[in-house]
Amino acid sequence: MRLAPFKSFGRLYILIYFLTFLQPVYSQSELPIDEDPYLDPDGIKALSSNQGFSENQGILIGILYGLHPALVFSPALSLGYYNEPFAVGVEISDSDKLEFWSKQKKEWLGPSRFGGSTVFGKLFFGQNMYLVSAYEKRFAHLTNRSYDRPPKGGKARFNLFAESTVASFGFGFMDYGRIGFMSIDILRWSMMLSQSAQSEILWETWSSPEINRYEDLQDNIQTRKEDWHDTLDSPSTLLITVGLFF
Repeated sequence: MRLAPFKSFGRLYILIYFLTFLQPVYSQSELPIDEDPYLDPDGIKALSSNQGFSENQGILIGILYGLHPALVFSPALSLGYYNEPFAVGVEISDSDKLEFWSKQKKEWLGPSRFGGSTVFGKLFFGQNMYLVSAYEKRFAHLTNRSYDRPPKGGKARFNLFAESTVASFGFGFMDYGRIGFMSIDILRWSMMLSQSAQSEILWETWSSPEINRYEDLQDNIQTRKEDWHDTLDSPSTLLITVGLFF
């Protein structure tokens, strides 16, 4: 699998991070904050607070991308509300609506559609770390699949639709600067809640009298269903959200 597009996207995220969070060096005081004679006690108390962010509430709107079964080819739109020390929100992705690597997806997986929806909650602690729990629906729709085994076997074309519902738990951190915020879910473990898969056979010759091996086709389809269920149940990591905080 070629990684060049992912490396380019990583460079873009690094650039956004520095534009968002890099602060001028000269803005830092040369004196320890509690020894500066020009700061009153109330100012020292406010700047030394354990609160993670200077704003204790706000709206979060951003784009989410990372190593996630439903997000490999399609980023998610993220909308959340932050109220110290909690954040809640939703994430929605659909490769038919927004897609990064359409050419690579077609080369690697053929005609396909990936996406899902997530409802999440985050509990902040320390300066900017958080625990995250989420309820996720993930799907993979793969069309025009083939199973050809001539000359002794048959041929077939079919569509496959796999969906999974998982609960995920993890941790991460968030920071924000002058023009927005960045959060990173470092790791989300997943636990399967439910799963389903359907197949639609477009045409096949496995059941013809000359071959009469329709069970082989059914076994192949079932194996693919199980493989995609395993894929959709995978944990996710390095889920980076960049956006506006206001």
